[in-house]
Amino acid sequence: MAFRISAKEAARYPGLRARLAAASAQSAKPSTRRKRASASTSTYVEWDPVREIGGARHWVLDLPDTELLNANDRGHWSRRQRLTASIREAATVLAKDAHVPRLTRARVIYVVKPKRRTSVFDPANWAPSAKAAVDGLKDAGLFEDDNAAVVTGVDPRAGERQDGANIRMSLVIIDQGEEMESV
Repeated sequence: MAFRISAKEAARYPGLRARLAAASAQSAKPSTRRKRASASTSTYVEWDPVREIGGARHWVLDLPDTELLNANDRGHWSRRQRLTASIREAATVLAKDAHVPRLTRARVIYVVKPKRRTSVFDPANWAPSAKAAVDGLKDAGLFEDDNAAVVTGVDPRAGERQDGANIRMSLVIIDQGEEMESV
């Protein structure tokens, strides 16, 4: 980019042309466009459940193929409220159907499964959906409360890519305490 200054301004500010030229050369920024990752150099890393869960007692609940809440979405409050209620209800029903017992302490990992063509992906963006799902687990009676003493963590992970219209989510509930009574 070339700067044009008048002779009057150049006389008033000695060395201005040289400083502008130097600044222009230093500020030549690289392109901010996101480069497409090829299949061989993809930065996408899938979660390895065996390595993280090990032999701990756990349950996997696959939420139905529905629209999820994204932290970057600034939609209308009534739409967010409707999605929150549907995710919460789905988690409640799934936990009851899976006969997950009441737990004194647990850790929840939410695995977000993006669309097949996704190369760059941030699973933490779906934290509002995970919060709604954990509230649904509380509604199902899995936890006395979903505070930090009972639910030790709600952690995001990137799952395998899948086909479908929507991004999918699974909940992995890892037992970290003693079983109380069945739900």
